Amino acid sequence: MVIPFGAAVWLARLGLQQSALMENPYPIYQVWQAERPVWQIEEDQWLLFRYDDVRRVLSEQSFVKGEPWTENPPAEYPDLPELSPSMLMSNPPNHTRLRGLVTQAFQPRHLKRLEPFIVQLAGDLTARLEADGGGNLVQQLAFPLPALVIAELLGVPRADHAQFREWSQHIARLLDPSQTPEARKKAADARWQLLDYFHRLISEKRRQPGDDLLTELVKTESAGDRLSPGELLSMALLLLVAGHETTTNLLSMGSLTLMERPDTPLPDGDWHRAVEELLRYTSPVQLDARMTSEPVTFGEHTIPSGAWITVVIGAANRDPAIFDEPGRLDLARHPNPHMAFGRGIHFCLGASLARMEAALAFPILWRHRWALAGSPLWNENIVLRGLTALPATIA
Repeated sequence: MVIPFGAAVWLARLGLQQSALMENPYPIYQVWQAERPVWQIEEDQWLLFRYDDVRRVLSEQSFVKGEPWTENPPAEYPDLPELSPSMLMSNPPNHTRLRGLVTQAFQPRHLKRLEPFIVQLAGDLTARLEADGGGNLVQQLAFPLPALVIAELLGVPRADHAQFREWSQHIARLLDPSQTPEARKKAADARWQLLDYFHRLISEKRRQPGDDLLTELVKTESAGDRLSPGELLSMALLLLVAGHETTTNLLSMGSLTLMERPDTPLPDGDWHRAVEELLRYTSPVQLDARMTSEPVTFGEHTIPSGAWITVVIGAANRDPAIFDEPGRLDLARHPNPHMAFGRGIHFCLGASLARMEAALAFPILWRHRWALAGSPLWNENIVLRGLTALPATIA
């Protein structure tokens, strides 16, 4: 059984509501980390909070992703192939194969060519906010910027960017368990519409290759191997979701963090080290999970094979055994061995893109100081913690 992150069943077993962990989970993490760092919450479900334990689970291959799955498209999409397990949910040797193929396509030149687009887009979005004296930083910058950057990276024609952004916005709601059944149905429909769009766009890239990542995924080959049609679609969808929602949360939660600390000196030019600290401090991915493939021991606890372990990355990134004054924001912190992008074979493939987007967008957005213009609204997703609204005004 996979731990139902979305339903947050284990939180209910601990007598907590999801809302208790949204606005500020860190005091709760601090108590658990000190008092119950290895916590059996069910016969086959465990929680880990300490940095070294989390790193071990994410790094060692004895902790696996569980059973892969395939998915058949609905009847109204007869031309779509069966969807293969995504790289994110695969284990070696299939993960090794997929990662090797995609890494070849994810070359630095693709990221380098995006820099002018990111700078221009961040500048345009910020200028609109400035002209209005403020607005909702989530909907007006933190959400559209990563969505449109991913569209540009994949090679989605700019004429389709508006539709692509709308689909992305709906699909992101699949990650939010607070949505109504009607909203989740709409999000699921948008997912299949987007997959159908990708399927047609891939066919177009085969006929007319471009200078984009989707073309590279179509062409990529290693030792005579290629991505299958179902793998191509799964990879395109994974890149959209994994490269979009987390960057949105970094930009919005990072901005909220700075608003709440108006006396924090901002970087003079280079924001790279500040971005690393905002990644550590906000932890856009709060949780991850693995299954044990053999018995493992953490201190006095032995966890049997076949058990699910939830690692709390948000707690690990505030572990006082690793970080001096972990609750203090230090934009010049160095070294900063946070695990915001994971560890091991599943280390985020889009980490370089997320870092580049943030390092380019933050200095543009924060050329003026911003202040809260109302109460931030948090989502109800304990895995991808983030904001749905961040009302701001020029300070």
